[in-house]
Amino acid sequence: MGDAIRDLVREVLRRLAPGLGADGARGEVIVVLTGATVGRDEAADQLISLILQGFRLKLACSEMGAHLNAEAVTGALAGFPHWEVLPPRTWLGALGRADAVAVPLLSVSALSKLAALIADDDAGNLMLHALFAGKPLVLAADGVLPGPGRAALGFGGGNRALLGAVEDRLRAAIGFGAAVVALDGLAARVAAALPLAAAVRSETPAAGRGRRLCAARVVGAGEVAAAARAGDDLYCDATALVTPLAREAAERHGVRIVKTPAGA
Repeated sequence: MGDAIRDLVREVLRRLAPGLGADGARGEVIVVLTGATVGRDEAADQLISLILQGFRLKLACSEMGAHLNAEAVTGALAGFPHWEVLPPRTWLGALGRADAVAVPLLSVSALSKLAALIADDDAGNLMLHALFAGKPLVLAADGVLPGPGRAALGFGGGNRALLGAVEDRLRAAIGFGAAVVALDGLAARVAAALPLAAAVRSETPAAGRGRRLCAARVVGAGEVAAAARAGDDLYCDATALVTPLAREAAERHGVRIVKTPAGA
């Protein structure tokens, strides 16, 4: 999409946003901007899509993300409702209120830190602790994988060992529970995850299904699969952590994850 056409489309969407469902009622998504620059315009378009689907956005940046991407992304969002930039060092409270964390511009450095469980800034803390909190973490991989975007920046090379190391880090992030997508699928993946997050908070059992009790402190996909085989919904303690993979399995199998007070 050319710059002039993109600007025109965004202006039309700005004016129509309230009538298109941009009411902020669907949930809150923290958007982490790291130092990747592949697909910056497309990243902004995905964030606009989330706003138009009814989500509220909170933007947080790594140091390089603030330097390279913040101005362009916030400029693209200017005039749209229901978004703001998080003040520095407020990530913990923000994560507690958020329903998901999305990373449209993922750098190799940020990915490597996540794979090594390093959280030395707000961006790293938000990504890592979203997983510890059992909240959906959606990573767009265009900034780390070979492709036209990286080639255009002069980073289309790299030997097999180097590219393999990047893929290993992506596999580690997936193993931790992150969802890795192409940038053009970011908004759709976040939207698919959040209705399930709402279902996890509900305590209303589905009619006609049994109750399977789960005493685990961390609810994984295996517990969900066992409930699905028995035709049950899964009941766990209110303080249990539900992994993103468990959420995906619950959605796929039609299992409700019901959190109940201790001893109930």
